[in-house]
Amino acid sequence: MPDALCHALARALIGDPFYRAVTDRAGDEGARLDLLARYLDASRTEARVIGMVEEEGAQAGAFWHLPGIAAEVADAATKAKKAAFLGSIGAEGLAAYETLCAAMAAQTPRALTSAWYLSILGTDPAAQGQGLASRLLSRTLTRADAARAVSYLETFNRASLPFYARHGFTEAKALDDPGTGQPYWLLVRPAR
Repeated sequence: MPDALCHALARALIGDPFYRAVTDRAGDEGARLDLLARYLDASRTEARVIGMVEEEGAQAGAFWHLPGIAAEVADAATKAKKAAFLGSIGAEGLAAYETLCAAMAAQTPRALTSAWYLSILGTDPAAQGQGLASRLLSRTLTRADAARAVSYLETFNRASLPFYARHGFTEAKALDDPGTGQPYWLLVRPAR
């Protein structure tokens, strides 16, 4: 069951074209927020197995996927997430998710398969501007630096590009997502 953090992240991410496509079957914004919170809960469970989760109370969260996870562990975590998605966002939502992910994966350079991937980052709109997302990123990027790891993310939010640039994501590539019809950016932070 989604907790306060998942609901806060849902409020933060509800306007994102990726998440709108995944929750498209919802009848109204309240139902869409509930579906997205359940989606985020399953995504956090997966990240705890195949990466790491950083949280700032119930106001902000970052879900990372890390390389080097045993294939059978990663496959089991992904299968469990998709089963949870099916139960919460339904077959249409799961199909939209799989289509969007496949299209984005096809545009991701192969060299990033060994990079740290920031899957989800969000701050409750009521708490934005307090530095919570920066603290979350800084904690994990310090670990990435110690491991000399490349990090990357995708965002549909053009306004977030300067924020990520301040955190060292210097390589940005604009891409088109055929599933949403919207542009998104793939950002890379070189190893340090």
